Amino acid sequence: MKKLFLLVFIAFWGILGTVQANSGFELTVRVSGYPAGEQLRLGQHHTGRQLLLADTAVFDRRRGTWTFRRDEPLEGGMYMLVSFSDGEADGTAELIIDKNQRFSVEINHPFNAENIANMRFRNSPENQVFQDLNVKTRAWLEESRNVQRELEAIEDKTSPEAEALQERGRAAWEKTTNARNQFMADNPDHLVTVFWRSQTPIDVPEAPDYIPEDERQSWRYNYWKDNFFANFDLTDSRLFRMPFFVFQQRLNEYLETVLSPHSDSIISGVVHLIEQTRENMDIFRFTLSEILNNYLRSQIVGYDAIWVYLIDRYFATGKASWTSEATMENLLRAANRARPLLAGNVPAEFLSPDLNEGQPNGQWRSVFGARTRYTVVFFWESTCGHCKREMPLLRDFYNAKRKELDFEVFAVCRDRNLEVCWNYLTTNNMTDWINVTGTASTVQWDELWDVNSVPTIFVLDSQNRIVTKRISVEQIEPFIRNWNALHYSD
Repeated sequence: MKKLFLLVFIAFWGILGTVQANSGFELTVRVSGYPAGEQLRLGQHHTGRQLLLADTAVFDRRRGTWTFRRDEPLEGGMYMLVSFSDGEADGTAELIIDKNQRFSVEINHPFNAENIANMRFRNSPENQVFQDLNVKTRAWLEESRNVQRELEAIEDKTSPEAEALQERGRAAWEKTTNARNQFMADNPDHLVTVFWRSQTPIDVPEAPDYIPEDERQSWRYNYWKDNFFANFDLTDSRLFRMPFFVFQQRLNEYLETVLSPHSDSIISGVVHLIEQTRENMDIFRFTLSEILNNYLRSQIVGYDAIWVYLIDRYFATGKASWTSEATMENLLRAANRARPLLAGNVPAEFLSPDLNEGQPNGQWRSVFGARTRYTVVFFWESTCGHCKREMPLLRDFYNAKRKELDFEVFAVCRDRNLEVCWNYLTTNNMTDWINVTGTASTVQWDELWDVNSVPTIFVLDSQNRIVTKRISVEQIEPFIRNWNALHYSD
């Protein structure tokens, strides 16, 4: 029994020792012709950037090799050896670090195209199989480039000579494409296969026969929208560490081209995408942050509803767990400030003294007091240069269109000197609409209406709901006419 126990004990530690030896990361590099005394660094691609890792290789002078070691494996992706001359980086050679993270590579210095093409790997089938593909296709790719250069020198692209060149180019490219497709078929889980697949647009099928003719185009659009990222594995963060950051371009196209430019449609579309990334925290964090920042920066009227929704859904609920306390506080404060002012909401009512009465405190007027289809709420100051450009436009528009479009103006003057404010209004014939002084009010309208600068314009409907905001005077008429066409029969 003692002997049996001893054998089992030895076997256990032997297995454990093997596991430990194969864990972590170890890359051994031999560079022929490398300048003495120079560093060799390891870098990585990350979200379109090239980053140097913190550690440098340990040089074994006796063996003439550099070794990178880490106790934990590196995250899968495309990395690069970075060579130096006179202390400055002078070349890179890319390699794959993924499933097998204990291997060696040999390369000649300098890291030019020829030497990179002749890199030799040991114990790295992931790199070697891709290197073999590059060797196989190098001549065909060079042929394609040569054909392109020769074609550029020919003026008549329809000449027999040009057609012969084009045929040569097509043949070379077809060989390259076939080799690449065969590689993908033979290596479906290879990092490069996953990367190439991520660049492939989806095929949109024809609508099924049961879809009515007038709905077929809509069906194909919805299929395209819902499956736009079908070829991109939204759970595979290795794709964030590739030389060409496909996801950023795909995301921009999705937001700017694929989604209908209405806030409700955008909210539905971005949530559909974000939820698909939840399995991978890195991708979830990047996607949510990029989308949120995109709409926080947007100047498009109504798009504040998008970022308010995202803050409420993901940040206020703790799902964006990486967010610092200070950032979270700022986001929640911004959302709470913007939420009452979203399109369709009724903002806080306030009353201020009427300036058209001669005695400013003689009568208080409510911002909700107009009996018209629309109220244009206009915040301004007499010393504001932009206000001086906008107010004459508003006066002329008011005199010409107020009856036809059924609107009233509620102008809030922020001047502390009421005499200056009143003189400006009377001098410029702007006393027909409702004028009030904002220096006195029943509430802090500047905070509740988020008026940080002037001029600021809100348009309310007859139910005092915000229909648009922060637009110019020239945009009021086309907006009202469009709104009438959508919501009123007249």
